Amino acid sequence: MISRRACARSRGTRLLARPPRKHLPYRPRGRVARTGADMTLGNRWRLLTLGLVLAAAALWTAPAGAWLFDAVTPVAHEVRNLFWKAVGITAFFFILAEGILLVAVLKFRAKPGRAPAKWHENLRLELVWTAIPALAMVILSGPAFSTMKYMETIPKSDVQIEVVGHQWFWEYRYPKYGVVFANEPLVLPVGKTIAANVTSIDVIHSWFVPPFGIKMDANPGRINHVWFQVEKVGKYEGQCAELCGVLHGQMFITVNVVTSEEFDRWIEQKKKGV
Repeated sequence: MISRRACARSRGTRLLARPPRKHLPYRPRGRVARTGADMTLGNRWRLLTLGLVLAAAALWTAPAGAWLFDAVTPVAHEVRNLFWKAVGITAFFFILAEGILLVAVLKFRAKPGRAPAKWHENLRLELVWTAIPALAMVILSGPAFSTMKYMETIPKSDVQIEVVGHQWFWEYRYPKYGVVFANEPLVLPVGKTIAANVTSIDVIHSWFVPPFGIKMDANPGRINHVWFQVEKVGKYEGQCAELCGVLHGQMFITVNVVTSEEFDRWIEQKKKGV
């Protein structure tokens, strides 16, 4: 007669002798989204291309009225040229860096049987990628300082005006003609050098007209100087660019640039109080 202990030992031996069951990964039935491990390289490129196309379409349809205005003054031309130089230099280094990164990702990605390379530091590479941005800054600094010097050197003016910021409107004065008004468009002659003295009587404002390429702060107790010469007749819009209170968003700027004859007639009308 076999004892209970022997039966238990025999049962345990049979259990240990059984091969372990294989646990297969769970795969839900039906159509499911692919994971990164299941997705082929071709599918990844298709998704990347689709994403780039959708991003380009979104940028195309986005409002871009304040992107880059038409330059209508010599200062605005200088600022725009400096902007495109900066964009060109930074775009070159961006494409270079991203290209190297893309090559490294594709060429040295993980593969079966390949051991990853390991290193602690590379002084030569660190010096190179520190020197390249420094060189880019040096290249940009020359045109930047030249543009700033050009903006700050005020030539002999044909018309001098005073721009005074208030909460929340602009006051304009023509000292030579004795004309003062507020809450009206500023009127200037085309092709003439305009010198503007900008200040404020209450808080900090900023007189900003993008097509002119100027943005000058209006500080209480201080007079800032700026000049411009508008090349085209037309109506130009701007706005206070310094948060100055609850109605800051309503502090608009309108400049009507007219011919010299029209400007003279307008001055005479203002003198008569018309």
